[in-house]
Amino acid sequence: MANILLISGDILPYPGCPTTGAGLRAWGIGKGLESRGHHVLWAMPNSSFACPEDMSHTHRPLLYDHEGLSGLIEKHRPDVVVLQHWRLASNLDEFLDIPLAIDFHGPLLLEIQFQNNPALEHLRYEKIRAIHKADFFTCAGEKQRHYFFPWLMLAGFDLREDLIQVIPVSLSPDLPEHQSEGDTTFVYGGVFLPWQDPELGLQTLVEYMETHQKGRLKFFGGKHPVIAVPTGIYEGLVKQLEQSSRVHMSPMIARDDLLQIYRRSHVAIDLMQRNAERELAFTTRTVEYLWCGLPVIYNSYAELADYIRSYDAGWTLDPQDQDALWHVLEEILNTPELLEERSFHAQRLVRDYLTWDRTIEPLDAFCRNPVKRDKNAPLAIPRSHSVLQQLTSFGKKVVFHLETRGVRGVIKKGMEKMRR
Repeated sequence: MANILLISGDILPYPGCPTTGAGLRAWGIGKGLESRGHHVLWAMPNSSFACPEDMSHTHRPLLYDHEGLSGLIEKHRPDVVVLQHWRLASNLDEFLDIPLAIDFHGPLLLEIQFQNNPALEHLRYEKIRAIHKADFFTCAGEKQRHYFFPWLMLAGFDLREDLIQVIPVSLSPDLPEHQSEGDTTFVYGGVFLPWQDPELGLQTLVEYMETHQKGRLKFFGGKHPVIAVPTGIYEGLVKQLEQSSRVHMSPMIARDDLLQIYRRSHVAIDLMQRNAERELAFTTRTVEYLWCGLPVIYNSYAELADYIRSYDAGWTLDPQDQDALWHVLEEILNTPELLEERSFHAQRLVRDYLTWDRTIEPLDAFCRNPVKRDKNAPLAIPRSHSVLQQLTSFGKKVVFHLETRGVRGVIKKGMEKMRR
């Protein structure tokens, strides 16, 4: 079995901590590898960790700063390094002598576009250079796999080799017992991100509940706990939802507390307007809802919708079809036995397809026989920029970070770059 250093780009779901989709993704991959007998060393950004006082030293992850990643790897000399984010590879030596696997959790550059972040052009080239350093790749779904094919080709890989495999978002095979109680309760939870727009679905739900005086919505969410990301439509949406007596608003809370609430609720609503990022996403929050026994009202366009339809584990809708949603809400709030049936189906789906001991096979196989792969030079070479272009780009970045981080955040970011 291999000694594996798993480096997460985000906060991991340790007891007492909130987490993100990327953190849960890294956790599922690491736990899957442990289930196959590998020894996993966990690492996450030093800036993301607020350690609970009662956490023992034996359970604490390794903490890193980006400029110290190569030193961390050299110190521990694992058999394999697994990065849960391609951008982490930008901080590694060009000629790393340890086999490297990268997990693509999602389409980062699409997310950058939705932020109006001027770093997009630079990141296109950085991505090609970063993934050129790796030897194996994973992603969360078939749609993502096809999206990443051209990136691998640009980075110099031969696509006649089977270099990228699918590992769906996965959770523990030890599923919680679902015990819904009280009035029919809908839940919605997640980080506020500008490429997500659940407004129409949530507004329709609240309108239905208020019209019929039935049902409750528990809404959990907030800004990203580590990264300064614009919140899109969420600030306005939160103000709207707060006006309803049938909505309970909560900031992000520790994951273990959130799961206890989920398993006592009835239904999750996870409808978002269609866009390029959402089409590619294999949504972590949705798998977590299903894992807790919550049937999900979900987007018909997404890859995960096929799983939900085939198991009758929820309802898949066009997120713009208010009439269809109204009909589903009528069914949910007037047919309690239907919820019990679909709750059972939700957890059966997870047991059959979405637990980490089942899905980890492709990465497990690589870690059992890790190799440094021969590759060609990257096909896309960064073009040079004039001084004026560089100054213009720098100015756009400063404006962007002032808007998202404030003056103190910009100063802090500048100091971090100077230390590198």
